[in-house]
Amino acid sequence: MTPTPRPPHLPLRIGNASGFYGDRVDAMREMLTGGELDVLTGDYLAELTMLILGRDRLKDPGAGYARTFLRQLEECLGLAHERGVRIVTNAGGLNPAGLANAVRQLADRLSVPVQVAHVEGDDLTAATPGSLAAHAYLGGFGIAACLREGADIVVTGRVT
Repeated sequence: MTPTPRPPHLPLRIGNASGFYGDRVDAMREMLTGGELDVLTGDYLAELTMLILGRDRLKDPGAGYARTFLRQLEECLGLAHERGVRIVTNAGGLNPAGLANAVRQLADRLSVPVQVAHVEGDDLTAATPGSLAAHAYLGGFGIAACLREGADIVVTGRVT
C-alpha cells in the first residue's frame, strides 16, 4: 500500500486519548467521535507503569505492554479505520513487538484491514545487568518512518 502524500499546506489534526496506564477507557471513542482527526495518540508510560510492566514481563515474557490499550482498541478500531485516523501509542512499553502482534490478531478477529508497525530501540536492559528494566527515550523519527510507509497503527516503547 502506497500512502497518499499529505499536502503540506493542510493542518495535521492530532488528538490524545490517554495520559497514563489505566486512564479513562472511553477517551479513545470520545476523541474519535468528537471532531475531525488525522492522528490519535495515546501515552501510557510513566516510571511506575514501567515497573508494573517489568513485573508483568517477569511472570510472562510475552507480556510487558499496556493491555488496556487493546481493550480501548477493540471498541474503536473499526471507527478509526472508517474515519481514516491513524493511531500512535507508546503502549508497547517493554514489548512493542508483542503489542503490535496482539493488535494484528485483534484486527484479524474484527476483520478490520489495518497495517500495524512497531518501533524498537529504547530497551537498554541488557546494558544494565541486574535491572528490571532500563529504557531510553527515542525521538519521533521511527514513528514518522512507519507513518510514511503506510502504517495505520504505530506501537512504540519509550518515545518523546
